[in-house]
Amino acid sequence: MASLGWIGFGEIGLPMALRLIGAGHEVVVWNRSAARLQPALDAGATAAASPADVAVRCEATFVCVTDGDAVEEIVFGERGIAEGASAGTLVVDHSTIHPDETRGFAEQLTEIGAGWVDAPVSGGPGGARAGTLASFLGGSDGDVARVMPWIAAYVAKATHLGPVGSGQIAKSCNQAVVASTIAIWAEIIGYARACGIDPETLVDAVEGGWADSPLRRDFATAMARGAERTDRRTLILKDLEIVSDMAGSVRAPVPLTGLVTSLFRMALARDPEIAGMTAIAGLYER
Repeated sequence: MASLGWIGFGEIGLPMALRLIGAGHEVVVWNRSAARLQPALDAGATAAASPADVAVRCEATFVCVTDGDAVEEIVFGERGIAEGASAGTLVVDHSTIHPDETRGFAEQLTEIGAGWVDAPVSGGPGGARAGTLASFLGGSDGDVARVMPWIAAYVAKATHLGPVGSGQIAKSCNQAVVASTIAIWAEIIGYARACGIDPETLVDAVEGGWADSPLRRDFATAMARGAERTDRRTLILKDLEIVSDMAGSVRAPVPLTGLVTSLFRMALARDPEIAGMTAIAGLYER
């Protein structure tokens, strides 16, 4: 089994790393908050002193963090991956960041002969734990072929979309659909309630129909009950803004995405202390 590095142990990153360890790989780990490493260490991973140390010891290093700034710091900051990388080293970025950032990072690594695969994932913490995530991959044919057997530990469907940056573009499309679906459920729950229909009964009623989806089960059910999820709205806003920016650069009309982005911004302004995406339901309270 290959020696693989893992950096990033959040809600999704930790279960992904644990599944990689469970698949029998030798995994070397580092995290900005060392306390988060303990479950991986207990499962058999080895701690590194820095991202550079991870890269020196591993054929590929996987990164799963919140945004482009975090990726840049981990890869190109002091004692970053780039300091320890060499020709043939791979960075596999599971983070969701701007495609242009991804391309820029990959170009910098080519100067030392290292490769980059952008492989953002969808399916949430539950999908990470179950090994049923979807992943959107961008990179060269050779680099992606190397990555595929490794990510099979936690990804059920992996799709190679094209060169570096393509995975991030596909993930932004995914996020626009996710956000739009949550937004329409928030609106329809408010509408049903105003018409005298119990929202929980409505959400349950569409199970098995064309309006059914995991988002109905997880998000619409929570909104109908008035429950708060802990998903970070600032992250979905970041993803929606990527769509708007990329669409502007290629002159693709995305009016619906723009409207949904505005709704999430309004929800954040209305209830800044509520973290979850379900807070958008508050816009429809009477």
